[in-house]
Amino acid sequence: MTINFDSDDEDFYGDMGSIGSVKFDRILTGTPHNTGSIPRGFTLLGYGNTGAGIDLFAKQFVSVAEDPENTILVSTSETTSEILSVYKKYDWPTEIRVRTMGEEYNREVLTRELEASKYRIEGFSLSDIQKLAQTRFVDQKSHDFLTDLTTQVTSLGPYFRAAIDSLDFFYSRFDPSRVTSMLRIMQAHAQRNRGLLLLTVSGDAVEKSTERELMAICDIVMEFEVGMRGSDFDTRMVIRRFRNSPENLAFITFRVTPEEAITPETVERVA
Repeated sequence: MTINFDSDDEDFYGDMGSIGSVKFDRILTGTPHNTGSIPRGFTLLGYGNTGAGIDLFAKQFVSVAEDPENTILVSTSETTSEILSVYKKYDWPTEIRVRTMGEEYNREVLTRELEASKYRIEGFSLSDIQKLAQTRFVDQKSHDFLTDLTTQVTSLGPYFRAAIDSLDFFYSRFDPSRVTSMLRIMQAHAQRNRGLLLLTVSGDAVEKSTERELMAICDIVMEFEVGMRGSDFDTRMVIRRFRNSPENLAFITFRVTPEEAITPETVERVA
């Protein structure tokens, strides 16, 4: 399928997009100019330790929001109010699209399972049976959140920006090979439409073979690490892959500030 890009959009978006921080962009481009650092069409992967800042980075990535209507954050672990409070804290645009699949899962699946457990423990009354018949409870199929996610991402138009935080939710509930296949579809959509897609996953959420497949799909791979240095936390991002730009591989120590969220401090080049 051929996609015709509007010339005004080409001028507005350019060939590069921001990673979510002007300082990070400057590190990756090696220039003081704010022209963005990520080629349009790239898919990024953020993985690593829980508590290392991956969830905040996903929000920061989406906060660029060149076109809020064509920008979406999909969260599988936080509520809408929790996400909104972070955006207000850093004065980021709040008109972007947000979908909280964790909340949806709790409403649609866990509530149903709780009802089923109650019936198993307490037994069925006549009113219970009538209620089940009316709601077709026994015949209801589980919501396919994975297909739903893929459909939503592939419905986004040219130059979209999206973050999925995190893939742990999908890898723990679906066959890993199916999750990876769906991610390939989303990656291809981003490539064709010059979109920017960020995926996040915990370092211990998938098997090594699946992890290798996931990394092969993505154009940029960033590992987030957190440790202790004396009495302080030491956080850093390791850029392990940057397609066609090995000079961008680096160890970047960062901190979280009230003004700029994730902010780089020191850089050590790998190549």
